[in-house]
Amino acid sequence: MTTYVTNQTNLTTNAAIQMGMAAIDRAQSLNIHISMTIVDTTGNPLASLRMNGSPLISVNVAENKAYTALSFRCPTRDWQTRLADKPTVLAALQSEAKFTYLGGGLPIVINHEVVGAIGVSGGSEDQDIDCAQHAIQALR
Repeated sequence: MTTYVTNQTNLTTNAAIQMGMAAIDRAQSLNIHISMTIVDTTGNPLASLRMNGSPLISVNVAENKAYTALSFRCPTRDWQTRLADKPTVLAALQSEAKFTYLGGGLPIVINHEVVGAIGVSGGSEDQDIDCAQHAIQALR
């Protein structure tokens, strides 16, 4: 029998809000101001928060990080290594409006299934990654 539909597991809005608050709590402990976006499996935002004092551009960068992490189901920073010796591929991907290789975008995996992604922007790449990891850990 041929199957014509799929079932896809998505993160709930409540889980996204819980994660967002965990990311902000971590940012406050690091004394930084971030924006963060969590997207569902379709790439649409479930939750987006901007801390007072975060750079205005961080809102868009956070969403792009989440979108890129979801699209490729890997951390955005991984692209720095993957593309180091592939300038043509890098140029092609950079022509995509939502692609970024800046660290701070992570897929959200629950029970071995990608259910969304988070993007954090506003601190250093390491700080953004730390906040994103902290948010994901809030679900464990």
